[in-house]
Amino acid sequence: MSIGKILNNLQKVKKTGNGKFMACCPAHQDKTASLVISDNGEGKIMLHCFAGCDTYAILSSIGLDWADVMPENSSHDNEKPVKQVIYASEGMRLIRFEAQIVMLCAFKLKNNTPLSLDDLNRLETAMQRINKAMELCDVK
Repeated sequence: MSIGKILNNLQKVKKTGNGKFMACCPAHQDKTASLVISDNGEGKIMLHCFAGCDTYAILSSIGLDWADVMPENSSHDNEKPVKQVIYASEGMRLIRFEAQIVMLCAFKLKNNTPLSLDDLNRLETAMQRINKAMELCDVK
């Protein structure tokens, strides 16, 4: 994914250098730019919120996932593949967020409200993200 596609989903974007930008963080009520976005030149896009939002919260708030900023294919074909691991605390935040989606769907079903196609698709995405978080946290 290009950095431009990410920047298009953000507010108050300002270029701060070559491949580096500041913007309002979409994961919290940001009025001034606190999010740093940078492209390492190899297709990996780094995000850091100075207010403390975790990366997954930032990504999910603009409809993205880890795969969008951390491509599988490396330009260094002769290097050993590195196993991607995330901190358990970040994995737990991700799981908590996605569990809320599961809970909302369960609440609808409990109240005899049918799930829409969008609900079902989001529920499937939630389960995929929970499984990916467990994998990245190295949970067996």
